[in-house]
Amino acid sequence: MRKSVLIFSVLLAAPAAAQGPYRQDVVVTAAAVPVELGSITRTVTVITRDQIERLPVHSIADVLRIAGSVDVRARGERGIQTDFAVRGAGFGQMLVLVDGVRLNDAQSGHHNGDIPIPLDAVERIEVLHGPGSSLFGADAFGGTINVITRSSAPAFSASAAAGSFGLASARGQVGAARGAIRQVLAASAERSGGFMFERDYAVAGLSSRTSFGGEGQILASYLWKDFGANGFYGNAPSHEWTNQTLVAADRRFGMWGRWQVGGNLSYRTHGDHFLFDVRRPGVAENRHRTHAVLGAVRGSRSTGSRGSLTAGIEAGSDWLRSTNLGDHDTRRVSAFGEWRVTAGASTQVDASVRVDRYTEFGTAWSPSVGVGWWPGRALRLRASAGRAFRVPTFTERFYSDPANWARPEVGPETSWAGETGADILLDERWMLSGTIFGRLDEDVIDWLRPNTSERWRTYNVRDVDTIGVEVTMRRTLADGSFVQAGYTRLDVRAAAVTQLSKYVLDYAPHSLAVAASIPAPIGLRVGPRLEYKHRTRSTGESDYLVADVRVSKRFGVYEVGIEGTNLTDASYQEVLGVAMPGRAVAVSLAIRP
Repeated sequence: MRKSVLIFSVLLAAPAAAQGPYRQDVVVTAAAVPVELGSITRTVTVITRDQIERLPVHSIADVLRIAGSVDVRARGERGIQTDFAVRGAGFGQMLVLVDGVRLNDAQSGHHNGDIPIPLDAVERIEVLHGPGSSLFGADAFGGTINVITRSSAPAFSASAAAGSFGLASARGQVGAARGAIRQVLAASAERSGGFMFERDYAVAGLSSRTSFGGEGQILASYLWKDFGANGFYGNAPSHEWTNQTLVAADRRFGMWGRWQVGGNLSYRTHGDHFLFDVRRPGVAENRHRTHAVLGAVRGSRSTGSRGSLTAGIEAGSDWLRSTNLGDHDTRRVSAFGEWRVTAGASTQVDASVRVDRYTEFGTAWSPSVGVGWWPGRALRLRASAGRAFRVPTFTERFYSDPANWARPEVGPETSWAGETGADILLDERWMLSGTIFGRLDEDVIDWLRPNTSERWRTYNVRDVDTIGVEVTMRRTLADGSFVQAGYTRLDVRAAAVTQLSKYVLDYAPHSLAVAASIPAPIGLRVGPRLEYKHRTRSTGESDYLVADVRVSKRFGVYEVGIEGTNLTDASYQEVLGVAMPGRAVAVSLAIRP
């Protein structure tokens, strides 16, 4: 079965984008250094600033729903707490970055969605599909999300909204430049009374990015959340408070011999105060604080007239102070290298390898290889394969509450994956692409229990085989309007267990996402978004369709909008046991120079 999956995943798929932009647009997530989109050998989804402004989205989690291959699994509206998955991988098997800086939390993968960047500070979001451990290290099983912040912005923009469930929100940004120095400040705040008991929330965020021409940048950001967590981790009205601070800097040091050398340094801290049952204060009440420090130095040089080589070293440490999990720390050191070459005018080849050494988990090797070929001006074929790994979180090893009891014996997960795809460039406005992929996971961590009266426990018990297809289509109009759709089909097969499973078999075999920005009479602009899921889990299967729409009109620099979410009032759960809100309406006023 495993060999057949890999062979099948290195076949053909189907089509993708306007030739000029497709060849020339630069992405930063698919390689060790920025490369043109048309030269990469992997599947990458790019969500632009223009799309973000035109659609009914209010958080990074909302934005990621545009990509049909990303399974956004929220525990409430507007991304208050969200898990991400790509290609059937679990929420812990997804790597989240901000400007290339790791956000994955060593305490729990459920905090990976705490992205401390206000939406107005986002320039674009890149999603690298498939294994990324050869580039970024642990956790990049199913994919990598990289949030790219704005290096420049208009002098001022702002918006405010109010709506159902006591919603009130405001956000804005300011931009300034002096010589080569550019500054962007963004802030946001939002609150809601909630659609049911203990599902209220309040959230606030602030970020600052200072860019020094092309020589480097400093990013500082903070995010604070206070939210009802009714049923999030068990059948109890829980409550949670989280906060995250991120400070990161990168710098180009210039040429050392034939090498262009640069480096980066980051510090991140995440706090989590969790009350399992608000009716029983002090019982199963936890306070956690994680810290992460990471530094890297890398250099790039040309090899011949058509090749490049990038190599570097990285070192980091994560440590935890917790009333429930205890005090723990882990350290790692890494070395990596990537070689890229253009063979003739139509073929690109890349190969990379990374080795990570952990104080607690030993050594992990992560190689990858890819090839891309333009047989004609309107057709591009690509294929790649690689290995990934994930180390368990502190929660998976040490956590305990009335519903869960972790085992410290659990160890790392490993995976081999491959994909192949074809991009057809129909004309400058049509994008059509498709990919077939397969992944073979070993020693996957799952929470199991023999019956509903027992607590969930962690085990390395699963070998999981995944095969699937992704198809996307995009049509862009002359005025920037667009229509796009993405469909993903998954087949996940896991080794049988005799107990109930909490996460591994909870996925969406069929996913469809449709989004558009369309001009309408009297100067209106309509932005609909549809999301269909056929979801399977240990308790059975479910289907749901969620429809959102935004209707807006510009009056000079002002924009008035009205939004409806879950217009069909669908009853659904993206996370087992956690109800999602019904139909809601909001009105907004924005200033957009």
